[in-house]
Amino acid sequence: MVHRCIGCDCAPTPLAVSLMIPPTLMHDPDIRNALRADLHRRYGADPDTAVIDELSIRRGGTRIDLALVNGVLHGFELKSDYDSLCRLAEQVQAYSSVCNRVTLVVGERHVKNAADVVPDWWGIRIVRSCSGRPIFRDLKLPQTNPSLNPIAIAQLLRRSEAKAFIADLGWGELISTASRKQLCDLLATRTEFPLLCHRVRCCIRARQSDATRRSCGD
Repeated sequence: MVHRCIGCDCAPTPLAVSLMIPPTLMHDPDIRNALRADLHRRYGADPDTAVIDELSIRRGGTRIDLALVNGVLHGFELKSDYDSLCRLAEQVQAYSSVCNRVTLVVGERHVKNAADVVPDWWGIRIVRSCSGRPIFRDLKLPQTNPSLNPIAIAQLLRRSEAKAFIADLGWGELISTASRKQLCDLLATRTEFPLLCHRVRCCIRARQSDATRRSCGD
């Protein structure tokens, strides 16, 4: 119902009309494409930065929707207006085990409920539709993760990457028959943590560079 002035024939005001129009809900592909484009615009010229879709973590049990990998691993978890929040608590645990920073990108419909689930150090970026285009607004910027998990980080490595890392460390005699899990556990327990994180990020970026070269036919 459009509000009109009582006792006169004046037309409804633009504000009154706008209040009656429901907000446009945002779909995941629209949010993902806009966020990816924004990250590429900001970091695309940096050879030491990779923007990765669906980065597998927790041995494939969870995927980071969009990952920004440079001197840190920054994960972006997307929750559109059409998504459910039923897995968010589980995803919080997975992201928080490996990401230096995390930003939840969330539609206006879920902001309040999602904010109650994520840790204080997570960032929150609200997305809404403006003339059919996603517009982002940072409600809260991400802080540094206080509780990274060395084993979960080491498990981001593939077996070949873990073997090469161990060989570079001079522990070659330990890797001939070891499983991927054993290799990652060894790295998590015996490697200096900053070195482990640096090597893992380098490996992830190298994979992305290789994939890009293959897609270009090089």
